[in-house]
Amino acid sequence: MNGVGGSPTTSTQAITLPPTPDSPRSARRFVLETLRGRLDDDLLDSALLLVTELVTNVVVHAGTAATVDVRQEGSGVRVGVADRHPVRIGMARVKKVDVPRPPSVFSEEADFGLDGLREDGRGLALVDALATSWGTEHRPGGKTVWFRLTTADVPAEDRAAEDDAEVTVPAQSRPPRLIARDTARALTAEGEVNELLAQLVDALTVTAGLVRRPGLDGGGVETVATLGVVGEAGEAVAFPLDPTQSSLGELLLWPAPGAGLAGLDVDRIRLATRWMALALGGGDMRRAEERRIGMLSFLAEASDLLAGSLDLGHSLALLARLPVPRLAQWCAVYLHRENVDPALWSAAHAEESLAGALSVAAADPGGVLMAAVRTASGDRMHSLTAFGGPAMVMVLKARRRVLGVLALGRPEGNAFAADELDLLADLARRAAFAIDNARLYSRQVELAGTLQAGLRPPELPMIEGLDLGSAYGAAQSAGLDVGGDFFDLLWGPLGWTIAIGDVCGKGAEAATVTGVARAVLRLLTGRGTDLGEVLLELNRTLRDAASAHPNGQGRFCTLAAASITGPASAPGPAPVADGAQPAGIRLRLFLAGHPQPVVLHADGHASFVGRPGTLLGVLDDDEVSFPGIDVTLCAGESLIFYTDGVIEARDGRDLLGEERLLAAVAGCAGLSAQGIADRVLAVAERFAGGNLRDDVAILVARVPG
Repeated sequence: MNGVGGSPTTSTQAITLPPTPDSPRSARRFVLETLRGRLDDDLLDSALLLVTELVTNVVVHAGTAATVDVRQEGSGVRVGVADRHPVRIGMARVKKVDVPRPPSVFSEEADFGLDGLREDGRGLALVDALATSWGTEHRPGGKTVWFRLTTADVPAEDRAAEDDAEVTVPAQSRPPRLIARDTARALTAEGEVNELLAQLVDALTVTAGLVRRPGLDGGGVETVATLGVVGEAGEAVAFPLDPTQSSLGELLLWPAPGAGLAGLDVDRIRLATRWMALALGGGDMRRAEERRIGMLSFLAEASDLLAGSLDLGHSLALLARLPVPRLAQWCAVYLHRENVDPALWSAAHAEESLAGALSVAAADPGGVLMAAVRTASGDRMHSLTAFGGPAMVMVLKARRRVLGVLALGRPEGNAFAADELDLLADLARRAAFAIDNARLYSRQVELAGTLQAGLRPPELPMIEGLDLGSAYGAAQSAGLDVGGDFFDLLWGPLGWTIAIGDVCGKGAEAATVTGVARAVLRLLTGRGTDLGEVLLELNRTLRDAASAHPNGQGRFCTLAAASITGPASAPGPAPVADGAQPAGIRLRLFLAGHPQPVVLHADGHASFVGRPGTLLGVLDDDEVSFPGIDVTLCAGESLIFYTDGVIEARDGRDLLGEERLLAAVAGCAGLSAQGIADRVLAVAERFAGGNLRDDVAILVARVPG
């Protein structure tokens, strides 16, 4: 058989091993006997480590016999490990043989790419890290994983010459050496202990070895590494990894029958156990630091997510999902209510299919969880057993106010560690403030919405001879601010008055000025005051309010108002017959610094109408001017009032402007008054990309026909 690239190779030695727990050790000794004295120690160590890994994978995952073939190639070696299972690497595994080995941090069903064929999460990833080259060969009824180890890169043209010359390293007994530097870099702390144990078992007259230590949770014993068929602990010889620190564990060796303690090199064992202790101690420190960093990262990410939402419902739902499944199997969030049980707001389970059952059980008034939630108080966590496992309940409290309760749980046998409890307490504190901010914001938004709705009539009145429509669009950046755009339809002794206005700015001051303007309009219109005089009185009122302002800074207002003066005359000399629909209406239009309304004619032509006047609340009486004009709307014609938010809708630096507005209105021919209002609002929103920078108010009066 040729190697990669077709280069000739030397003789091959092979062994076939049964799928038994002792096969990895037998494969290791076969490779050691085959290559001892022919490779330097570093390459030999790497070969032994990789063969152990690959044979273990065959025994554990394929469950078939394993064939190991070894061939020396010049200054290196090529080793192949074959199984007799037809499933390709990375596919689902079947029968497994129970081999004592360190517990894996991954589930047996997981598939992690290169780690799809693995033991302890290493598998092919370790081959990839240590081998000069490697690959897989698939055939009917099985597959082979091979790897090549060389001391240095050899040019292709020189490989054949090297293969023809047999290289022999003088035989030497292996000293009590440790793992090569390159190999150690590729190993975890547990992997390093595995290899140190394998070296001891290779060198000593023992049948098996095992390294164990107290469990990380303070209970039970954790197996770190094992090789061979272990027996009863009482039959083994125990060596502490560190005589001064029992928490690091111990090494157990089972002497071969008849060998006794004479087959144990105590100096070699002590050297290996010291390095095992260093490896595990360093690994524990790295894991602790990684765990601490992971917790801080989780807390930072959770804080960002919670702070990024001011919606109460979203914040509560997010809190229920953040700890699952990283910190808990399930989580439930309750919202506090006065004088009644807390209300379950959101629940999350690691298994989505169980989320519904969790919600039902968590909301059960007679359940153990609700009882704990009902009695939870103070800043202390409360522990209990719920749904078959440990659970924790903690109060969500911010600014001396109890907002709710957070409950979390795990499966049986998975207690919360002390640092996890600290993390959950910190998460609960931050979540409580985020929830309180969202609650306060929701109330302010509701208040602002109520005030904003009060600036417009609850519904449009019925005016004979007119079809009315309106639309309102709030700026996306409005937030808690109340806009100053308003409109109204007022009845008085002189008839109906249509008014639309815009107060400068937003917030409480703008809302105050808007309220004053609407009150003055309603009062004076109700008294039958001429619309021109109404504007003068409104100008005085707003100007006086500005002078009374603590900072001397008032708010000006723009207004467009039209009083309906009567029906329009029918075309031609004939009078309108009794009961017939009038030909239109007549209006008297005034503008006080407001954009000109648009008239939509029956033929689809659109044009501006009105004479500009001065702002309200800025100038004295002798400096203002509110010129009025008469406007006649015939059948099928419409008068569209709007605030400046329409023509100032932005697309980057480009404004919607008056020309685009006329074009949009012209496209509304034949629509009802409400249809025209909705269409104009949609045009402004679409032009601004859904991000209006100013409020928009639109009021349309149309003569049917």
